[in-house]
Amino acid sequence: GSLVAVSAQAGELSASGTWELTYKSDDKTNTGNPFGSKSAVTFSGSGDVDGVGTASFLAVINDDNTSAFASHEISLDMGDMGTVGFDQGVGTYGASTIDDKSPTAWEESWHNTANSSGGLIHTGGSTGVLGYSNTVGGFGITVEYAPAMTSADNGDGVAGGDDTSLANGSNVNFAITNSDLIDGLSFGFGAGATEYDDSAVVGNEDGSSAVGFANYTMGSITAGVTLSDSNNARSATGANDGGREVEAYGIAFAVNENLSISYNQHNMTYKKVGAGPDVEQESTGIAIAYTMGGATLAIQNNSQDNSSGTANSNDEITEISLSLAF
Repeated sequence: GSLVAVSAQAGELSASGTWELTYKSDDKTNTGNPFGSKSAVTFSGSGDVDGVGTASFLAVINDDNTSAFASHEISLDMGDMGTVGFDQGVGTYGASTIDDKSPTAWEESWHNTANSSGGLIHTGGSTGVLGYSNTVGGFGITVEYAPAMTSADNGDGVAGGDDTSLANGSNVNFAITNSDLIDGLSFGFGAGATEYDDSAVVGNEDGSSAVGFANYTMGSITAGVTLSDSNNARSATGANDGGREVEAYGIAFAVNENLSISYNQHNMTYKKVGAGPDVEQESTGIAIAYTMGGATLAIQNNSQDNSSGTANSNDEITEISLSLAF
């Protein structure tokens, strides 16, 4: 017989970072200091694993997480066999990668509003999940499995991450994308399903989600649409539990290699349960971004009606951002 050994070769670790200064005016919270800043440092490294592939590590530390990583991921690239990984908050795998693919010069039309949510639910949440990705015949395929619907970041040897309203459910979701089939066109489809342990939390219901997008670029203009539908949300969120439907549209114009302008509209219908009609949340946004090497100056105005499915709850924000990448 023979003994086959697998060993990892020493790799390299690199660091990069971002810093951002913002000014925000908000109709709902227009008191206090309007200036803010945030920073993040990303560590990444890789090393060969003899006979298997390349192992990679990524970790992000930001100013909200001084004692631990904000997010991290380890993956193994096996070439034609694809990549497998364990994701703690990076969001590399599954249907959430195409949550809202509407083209924009900077951020989404719901960014930093009263309800900063793209709308797709019943995905694993990209925390404590197992993922797989590969490219087959020009199509990108990614799958995510969440053994527990929890936002906890479990340490070495720690099990559970007990969130009484979430951890008693598991989720499987996927996404398929393509940008080579038709010149200028990128498109994709994704879906997911969540199963809850009904005995753990009264009222939890199994749910499903589907999302699709298509973006087309012609010259300096990119236009696109994203559609999604989610059903049977967990009842712990209150009255807005029938699910959500999203129609998102966007058009972005590259004035030159540095300056971009965009307009976006994002309509999210909250399907009510019990008494009361469905309520549509409407978000619109205009963004302008100018890039100068590693610096970006951006201005965005977003308005939102019926925030979080609450009739006549409106918000409007204007944000100016200066960010640096180093």
